[in-house]
Amino acid sequence: MSDSPQTRQHLHRLIDALADGDLDPAKRAIESLRPANPSENALSEILERNSYDTDKSEYYLRNYERKFAHLRERPIALLEVGVHRGGSLYLWRDYFSRGTIVGFDLHPPASFSDESGRIRIFPCDQGNAPGIRAAARSASPDGFDIIIDDASHMGTLTAITFQTLFYDHLRPGGFYAIEDWGTGYWDRWPDGGAPLMVAAPHFSNQGKRFPSHDLGMVGFVKQLLDEGALADVFHPRFGGPPTRKCWIRDIQVNPGLVIVEKASV
Repeated sequence: MSDSPQTRQHLHRLIDALADGDLDPAKRAIESLRPANPSENALSEILERNSYDTDKSEYYLRNYERKFAHLRERPIALLEVGVHRGGSLYLWRDYFSRGTIVGFDLHPPASFSDESGRIRIFPCDQGNAPGIRAAARSASPDGFDIIIDDASHMGTLTAITFQTLFYDHLRPGGFYAIEDWGTGYWDRWPDGGAPLMVAAPHFSNQGKRFPSHDLGMVGFVKQLLDEGALADVFHPRFGGPPTRKCWIRDIQVNPGLVIVEKASV
């Protein structure tokens, strides 16, 4: 929100209306402070306008927009792990007009250039935790507001990256996205496999247990759900004694995309 004379005038009107208990002027004052015609599809519009070389679907972009829109005008730091030819980095640069954009990739694109000077790419192996840690410290010593993993889509490597970056290099209140976790359902994916399917939805159990598919990325995402449930694991009446803080405030699970919000300190 700007600090213009018009904004201050609207704020004074809002305060006076609330003090008088007159809600209609208060509502009008609030409406006047909202941006005119904000786009709910800005990421898709940027991508369509510039044809950047990225395979992020409109479905992913809509979910990102819902989570990230309030950060758009802030000087955020964003890291994407796995950048291929770098097209998504241009997309994030244009969306976050004051943001610092960082990419990690095992084989950074040799011909990549950025006239804005706000994008940097580091060579980094997703399976090398010390290397990831060193690159993160160098790229953004104060941490990142957003981290996106679009790298190997392999459960073990994705878990290493998450453990390394989420706890020590994502700022409190930040977002950690994991793309394409559905590879764990694919027979042709190295650590995936087809789940046992029946003709109709069926949630079978074996006593207390409800066995489920747990290969590759799918198994890792289900472990994240357990980690996000520590409040119940350590429930003061029914759970066990608390052994650590739960750093997951919220998990949004969509087909192919998981977005984890980190708890505040």
